[in-house]
Amino acid sequence: MDFKSARLEIKSLDDTGQFVGMAAVYNNVDLGGDLIEGGAFGKSLLDRGATTPLLWNHDTGEPIGVGRLTETHGGLQVEGKLIFDDNPAARRTYALMKGGAITGLSIGFETLRQVMQGSVRHLKELRLFEVSLCAIPMNPLA
Repeated sequence: MDFKSARLEIKSLDDTGQFVGMAAVYNNVDLGGDLIEGGAFGKSLLDRGATTPLLWNHDTGEPIGVGRLTETHGGLQVEGKLIFDDNPAARRTYALMKGGAITGLSIGFETLRQVMQGSVRHLKELRLFEVSLCAIPMNPLA
């Protein structure tokens, strides 16, 4: 599984742990030399559905919530909900988000179709597995 991170712009974060952010941004080259093309998640969302687990730093043993995904013109948007019940990791993540220590989102995915154009890898089709909250994003324009 590969990972791509994006800067987290919290459009909203309420005391129930709900937030909205961009999990991936289209058509810009990230710090790893990859560019995700528009529509890259379309088949994955159709096949797997638009709901995904939210993890802390890609740790599958540390689920912290659930996200609803939407492909927009600019990228993959997530409407997330941290699950606080009997989940100290979700409560810690919420506190870090409120304090500004968590600055990014990251996706765990498998590349299904890609094309190299010079030194840039164009990601044309991806199978999405999860969205993670992280401290340092790979994509500063998200």
